[in-house]
Amino acid sequence: MVVADAVHALRGALDPPGVLLPPQDLSKYEISPNNMKGRAAAVIRPRTVEDVRQVLRICREHRVRLVPQGANSGLVGSGLPDPDGTQAVLSTERMRDWFDLDTGGRTLTASAGWTLDEINARLAPARLRLPIEVGSSPSVGGMVSTNTAGSNVLRHGDVRRRLLGVQAVTADDDLTVIDTLAPLRKRNEGLDVTQLFVGTEGRYGVVTAASFELAALPQAVATAWLAVPDPERLPAVLREFEHRAGEWLTSFELVSASAVRLLEANHADLLPRVPPGDGDKVLVEIGSADDSADRILQAAIETLADRGDVADAVIGPPDRLWEIRHTIPLITERMDPVTSFDISAPRSALTAMRGELTSRLARLWPEITPVELGHYGDGGLHLILPLPAAVAAAPETVAAIRRLVFDTVVHDFGGSFSAEHGIGPKNADAYARYVPAPVRHLADVLARHFDPRDILGWRTP
Repeated sequence: MVVADAVHALRGALDPPGVLLPPQDLSKYEISPNNMKGRAAAVIRPRTVEDVRQVLRICREHRVRLVPQGANSGLVGSGLPDPDGTQAVLSTERMRDWFDLDTGGRTLTASAGWTLDEINARLAPARLRLPIEVGSSPSVGGMVSTNTAGSNVLRHGDVRRRLLGVQAVTADDDLTVIDTLAPLRKRNEGLDVTQLFVGTEGRYGVVTAASFELAALPQAVATAWLAVPDPERLPAVLREFEHRAGEWLTSFELVSASAVRLLEANHADLLPRVPPGDGDKVLVEIGSADDSADRILQAAIETLADRGDVADAVIGPPDRLWEIRHTIPLITERMDPVTSFDISAPRSALTAMRGELTSRLARLWPEITPVELGHYGDGGLHLILPLPAAVAAAPETVAAIRRLVFDTVVHDFGGSFSAEHGIGPKNADAYARYVPAPVRHLADVLARHFDPRDILGWRTP
């Protein structure tokens, strides 16, 4: 058996904890937070770059597909093996040797296995942080491979914007180590090879380390939940905060009325932290370099309330108010049956896109109540559609719902079918449908160059 032969060789190349096999419990590597599932023939856990090269060499020889995986916090299945148990997971969780903090340069170079929570805990004494906020703790390798974004994109950008360099091992004949780790903010030397490994889900190589530009911790943080009585008022609310706070506006997060009802049904104890009433709720956060965050927040709320753009507000400690935003996805991830979307549009079109999607879905499937939450300030939206049993039992109907949503977003509003989660098996059909053929062809050409035996990355059976 090909996999068995590869496992035998891998056991000879790595230390005992480096190869995990059934019947050991591998569920940590096989089930994503939103309950997508695969089955691993083995879990390979290298510690060093040379270990990674050996793993790729052996799997090339035996034609065993490897799915690179970080902390397995993704939601589209790009870090999971297929359900047939013929693929192996290459976990970078043990790659933790490198943690080089340059406080003067405000940069960090770290191995792929370090997680976001660990990084920020170690940076806090220096009053620095890697300003990615996603409600989970992805690893360095996973953040690069998926271009992690989240709630702070409005101010700090996604991983692509913070990334200064990478180290990655490709699956070509030479098992090449590509290293652009020098933490330089200015580097104009032709092709930026670093970008090939950002958001491409491990298809071109295994990310083993990365260099990031860090941000200073704010001196003061002010947070509030706002009740916005009419979706048409959202752009005005956002403009007011941007006018008053400027670059200090860290987050502007939307939660629909239907999402708040989920909170009421599952965590009623949290409801006093959001203002009452129907309509959208918005979480606003300002992080200032002085002590003015609270004054800016309150002045903006007063102005918006006087204009009728905000009906009510709850101001409180950031941790308590962010708990609301992080709890709702935990509820929706457990919902079944459901179909969910991570979409985006030009920010000026986002309100109109929401309205059009709601109208079209209500006309064709009135029994479906959309749940919306997301990063309104940067044009992103998470759309969750709980499905009645009869709809879920008809695959052609579910496919029609997905086409309607994606066609509306991409064709009618110039948006994207994947704002930040990536492609993976979940969005493979959308990738084939909406990404232009020349772009897909170029991606395939690069994959054949870096991985001529086609052993890296997720593939559907």
